[in-house]
Amino acid sequence: MISIKNLGKSFDQLQALNDVSFSIEKGVLCGLLGPNGAGKSTLFKIIMGLLAPDAGTITLAEEPIVFGATAYKRKIGYAPETPILYEYLTGWEFLNFIAAAKEIVRPGREQQIQHWLTFFDLTEKAGELITAYSQGMRRKISLSAALLGAPEILLLDEATNGLDPESSFKFKNYLREFCGRGGTVLFSSHIIETVEHLCDRLIILHRGQVWREMQRCDWQELRQQGSSLEQEFIALVKA
Repeated sequence: MISIKNLGKSFDQLQALNDVSFSIEKGVLCGLLGPNGAGKSTLFKIIMGLLAPDAGTITLAEEPIVFGATAYKRKIGYAPETPILYEYLTGWEFLNFIAAAKEIVRPGREQQIQHWLTFFDLTEKAGELITAYSQGMRRKISLSAALLGAPEILLLDEATNGLDPESSFKFKNYLREFCGRGGTVLFSSHIIETVEHLCDRLIILHRGQVWREMQRCDWQELRQQGSSLEQEFIALVKA
């Protein structure tokens, strides 16, 4: 469902991504781990067409992606690390704007918006300006926007940051159900325990390169050996 081949991106003298290649099959919830500056957010931005790559190719749902194209983005739900919001719209107005941009037709549009407002317990705040929202509420409205339109692929960059425990629990359960129905998720997090319990497989990105790919059975084996995914990750990035 997601195929990245030989992706490269530099900023002046900084090599943010260096020959990055991996693929994620349909129905897989894949974690992306890496220390600060590893290139995770740069990778997400290139997939979403917010940055142009210097080299490499991206294929989503068997469709090669060309920088500047927009139609493919309707298949993707993207939640960036820092939510990008129009603060002087209300929550409802913002989601209605995003739904229109995704070409979600009425009357189903209103039903979808209400569904995600209810899911994230934002219904009572939907008529308030986003500028008055807390960090957690901003995260929830950003995730709601990403989930509108029933996308096939979710790109979630530190998506659970700032969520209250109940919302985080509900959202992680939803992601498992989403993948069970054939959806595909690339999920970055600094919280190793979240990745360990949630994901089917894992990509460790460090210094702009893929340092290791792991399956769930790999970190389960580490536990049996008296180690942990956290210990393995720290050893890899310090090597």
